[in-house]
Amino acid sequence: MLTKAIHYVFRITIAIYTLLSGYYFLRKPGGGGDERLFISDLEYIASEGWWAAIEKGISIPYMLLSYPLTSFMEPYLALRLVNLLLFGGLLYYFYRRIHIRKWNFYFLILFFFSTVGYFMAGINDTLFVVSLVIFMVETYKVLSIENRTSLAWWGMGIVLAFLTRKLVFVFIPVVLLSVVFLWKYKKGNIRTLLFPFLLLLMGLGLNTPSFKAQKGLSYDQKLPPTEVQSTWAQRQYLAQLWVNEGKLPNNNHPSWKQTDKYLKEHGENSLPKTISGGILLDPGLTIKEFVKDFVFSVTYGVRQLGLILPTMLVLAVIGLYRIRKFSIGNFVPWSVLIMVSIFSLIIVSFVELRWLAPVFIVSIFYFYTLSEAQRIPKTLVLANYAFMILLSCYGMYGLIGKL
Repeated sequence: MLTKAIHYVFRITIAIYTLLSGYYFLRKPGGGGDERLFISDLEYIASEGWWAAIEKGISIPYMLLSYPLTSFMEPYLALRLVNLLLFGGLLYYFYRRIHIRKWNFYFLILFFFSTVGYFMAGINDTLFVVSLVIFMVETYKVLSIENRTSLAWWGMGIVLAFLTRKLVFVFIPVVLLSVVFLWKYKKGNIRTLLFPFLLLLMGLGLNTPSFKAQKGLSYDQKLPPTEVQSTWAQRQYLAQLWVNEGKLPNNNHPSWKQTDKYLKEHGENSLPKTISGGILLDPGLTIKEFVKDFVFSVTYGVRQLGLILPTMLVLAVIGLYRIRKFSIGNFVPWSVLIMVSIFSLIIVSFVELRWLAPVFIVSIFYFYTLSEAQRIPKTLVLANYAFMILLSCYGMYGLIGKL
């Protein structure tokens, strides 16, 4: 009786939370934050053409999906609509291809969707996240289902992610982990990669203007003003130095002007120009910030995933302890641990949890899979539903205060 009541309250609460969150985020004025960058890219395509835009640097797949809609709606609305359709497509993928029919799974996903909000903003994160989620889910399914050998969806997922955001290169360890698992268990039919290969060739062909300009693949360019001398790595590093000194509130950056002034006063080598340079400049600070960022990622990750994230980390540690078995079930937990650790290491300032969205959503999928197979305690599953009810109420209280 108690179990049914918690399930019922969980669904009702998440449904209300989703409606309230959607009302809040979708009514926000267009052009806030990174959304302004993608609006400007759409405007640049309209004024200068696709060749010039690709040569400058844009997220080609996201622009191809969004630009046609700008003929009958505002650019920011086109960007947001594409993201809502992509997210809906991911839910349909879980329903149609992965055959998940239980409502609770989708309410777990909607809790995450409502909490983070960025799937309702006009940025290319959604396409990138959906692509990587499909890639990782397909890895697990190919490994765990005896007669599943097709790598078509697996290949399309990683190709689209590769063409959408430069951030994909940070996820290379997870891609390699996937390949290692598939190689270890000799799963997957290479011939089924024909369509992903053709998709890759088409994507590379679309990047021709960028290649001709010797800029490599075309990605959205979040560049500083042309008169600025400093780099993003230097700005981020200075941010953490000033946060530690109490000169700057946490989760903020100094201005570009302040960063340039700091370099002028302290020398051009006083701040690292690259991410790798930031890791090596002060090992003591790097270790300190790694621990801080890891704790931050887990703590606020719990706000987005409930008890799912700590469960994945515990499973990852257990998997490492039993590493000789190299179990199929370790793929998702290890991926989560790897990515949380990588971002905690390379980002000396503060980690934006949206970068972890692919492994967070796959965590929800894996947690649900384990619960359905009764491989985790029912009390843990029930406790997570109850905890998410409380988190949803907290989230709704915060949203109502902003309306």
